[in-house]
Amino acid sequence: MTIWMASREYSGIAEAGGVKNVVTSLAEALARLGHKVVCFLPFYGCVNPQSLGTFRRNDLTAQVESAGEKYAISYSIGFLNGVQIILVGAQCFWAKQNVYTYCAADLEIFPNCKIGEGYADQHLMNTVFQKAILAYGEEYCSKKDSPDIIHCHDACAAALPAIINCFKKNSFVRTKFVVSIHNAGPYYHHEFKDVDEAQFYTGLRREVLEVSKNGERVEPYLLASHYAALTTVSPDYAKELCDAKNQNTDGLSQIFAAQKISILGITNGIDLPRYDPRDIEVSRLPFAFNPEKLDLDGKYKTREYFLQKIAGRDSPEITGMPRSGFLDADGKVFFAYHGRLVRQKGIFVLLDAARDFLKKVPEARLIINGQGEEALRDKCAAFANEFRGRVVFFYGYEKAMSRMFTASADFALLPSEFEPCGTEDFIAQIYGTIPVAHATGGLKKILDGKTGFLYEPNTPDRLCSVMADLAQRKLKNDKRLDKIVREAAKHLRVNYTWKSVAKNQYERLYWELMFGAQ
Repeated sequence: MTIWMASREYSGIAEAGGVKNVVTSLAEALARLGHKVVCFLPFYGCVNPQSLGTFRRNDLTAQVESAGEKYAISYSIGFLNGVQIILVGAQCFWAKQNVYTYCAADLEIFPNCKIGEGYADQHLMNTVFQKAILAYGEEYCSKKDSPDIIHCHDACAAALPAIINCFKKNSFVRTKFVVSIHNAGPYYHHEFKDVDEAQFYTGLRREVLEVSKNGERVEPYLLASHYAALTTVSPDYAKELCDAKNQNTDGLSQIFAAQKISILGITNGIDLPRYDPRDIEVSRLPFAFNPEKLDLDGKYKTREYFLQKIAGRDSPEITGMPRSGFLDADGKVFFAYHGRLVRQKGIFVLLDAARDFLKKVPEARLIINGQGEEALRDKCAAFANEFRGRVVFFYGYEKAMSRMFTASADFALLPSEFEPCGTEDFIAQIYGTIPVAHATGGLKKILDGKTGFLYEPNTPDRLCSVMADLAQRKLKNDKRLDKIVREAAKHLRVNYTWKSVAKNQYERLYWELMFGAQ
């Protein structure tokens, strides 16, 4: 098959959230299965073309229209790990130094922007990107090169099936479409405020937009449901998305349920070779170890290094990652949180639970790392300063450091209010750290008591109780925890490699869309 992917992010080229890992790993796995895979990405100002192994600027150009203006488009082509990358160039992308939100580097061009807020012209960026993919197919694809499948990732690319079907589609007469919902939380919809705004940017007919409304807003996911197969990133999240009682999608679940829209849940895989703790060149950890064989000496040496060089009272601050608090070296049991600092991730539950827990278990230590909302950053920093010696907080993200934070802990905390799939539980299991998660969405892939621990309801009291129980088990050297470490690593290797997910799930879906279920 010829498979095109449309995404605003891609690992190693334009990085933002977890979508980059899914798109990259799925694209590469499909390429290794013998398919021709092409991934379209915006050519942001922050993109370094040298990140592409083979890269050339191309003289291919096009013109698209959005918001009453015409925009010149260029296409630059590269290849990375078997995947053809096409960078879509336009002024609205080149001017941006980040993927979705303003960052410090944007201040030079946008001096009045607020760091962390979404780009003011996000609708223009999304529409120009999607129309540029249509234009590429129309201008430069023969019937032989036309895609069998176009797989669109998240709401920012979800209008593409409608755009192609409602405008010229000579190069797409046999193309089938898939739209993956990576997160349907309220901040991820990229919705238009009303039909007028949607028509202004996309040019789609009013009757097409009217049947894709959530209240007055036009939702890209609802728009996609008329032209594409919808998927999401775990079976349990698929069920939650279609549950009329779900209050975490800002009204989308009620419409999915009422219209009986089908959503297929496919749990994300993970590229184990990118994290392998047996190889420090890959893992970026200071010492090697192997949880599947309970060879954990390197894990505990990594913790000692972390306490002495990174998190200690006198440790130097990591460039670009401000630190609050520190850890004394005499801790006996370690918990960690790594993830975005947003309400969805249950930060308030975590901090309230940890306050009581730390009073009950003086031997415990807590590591917090993430970036996101300013108010939550300040709350985490204040908490770490209140429990100096027992809590450390690092604000920001750096790949090697974030892995070390997780690998240094005994338990990884995942108190998300909702979670489409989750990768932090996977990463914890790779590094011999037992995940402790609220039983929601994709986190239910944890086998309770076998590969980690699930709890509910998601309240501070309940989480505190679970943490206290696990801390006592660790302090008493409960060997059943060692069995969980080993089984979690093995379970991950057997069931969640991207090769398996791509071949047994996505490839099968694509064939069924093209030729019908066999």
